Amino acid sequence: MLRTSVILVASFGLLAGCASSSANAPQSNSPDAGKVDYDVGTPSSGGGSSTPADGDGDGGSEPAIKGRDSTTTRGASVGPKVVKRIAASKPPKAEEPETPAPAKPKPGRAVSPNGLLAEAFTIPADTEKLPDFAGLTVKKAFIANGLDAGATAPIAGLPKTVTAPIALRFTGSVNVVTAGEYKLCAKTDDGSQLYIEDTLIVDNDGVKTEATEVCELVSLDPGEYKLELRTFHTSAPIVVGLAWAEGKDGTPAAIPLKNLYKPEGADARAKAGK
Repeated sequence: MLRTSVILVASFGLLAGCASSSANAPQSNSPDAGKVDYDVGTPSSGGGSSTPADGDGDGGSEPAIKGRDSTTTRGASVGPKVVKRIAASKPPKAEEPETPAPAKPKPGRAVSPNGLLAEAFTIPADTEKLPDFAGLTVKKAFIANGLDAGATAPIAGLPKTVTAPIALRFTGSVNVVTAGEYKLCAKTDDGSQLYIEDTLIVDNDGVKTEATEVCELVSLDPGEYKLELRTFHTSAPIVVGLAWAEGKDGTPAAIPLKNLYKPEGADARAKAGK
């Protein structure tokens, strides 16, 4: 009987010892098991010590979470250029056949709504970039019947009294009837900037040794879009071209007069000359 009791006591002691050892043994699963570190940057080479990711550092503390390295390597290509999407301020006008605007409408004859209001401002001959138009006084106002002027073809509607050095501002709207990507181009000598709905689309600023054309892609839905073209010219000839093409591979052509509309009150201002 005594022997049996001794054996039982020994067995209980052995079981208790195993339980204690199991409780004190380190767990094989780290607290970070199942976590994914998406940081692919190079670890910092600073003098501070780092904590191993497996949690075996002194004191059993959890590994520090690394911040994303700003020097993470990126691909050399940034992908295709983002195409600006512009919202129209008005629905599109019904497309009508293009008819040449008369140079001087006869009395009683309906005035064409097509064209752009042009304002001329005197500038110094040494101007190197577009001026702040808000600080200038209009020298002359007139209606531009399209913008396709070259070295030998002046702006349609340009008064003979408007000569370089001069800054010009053309305002109105462009009517788009077909949705799609459009290449909008400004060709000037000297600088120019094209705004659609008060958003800068084409930046062709600066003095030029010859007429230069700059084009940008925009995504347009059918609608009537507010348009503003700013230009400056330090010497003759006064070259101003406003062109477009459908798609990035299209060949730009002058925006037809039928797609350009004068702003409200333009004819009265042109008649007054300011």
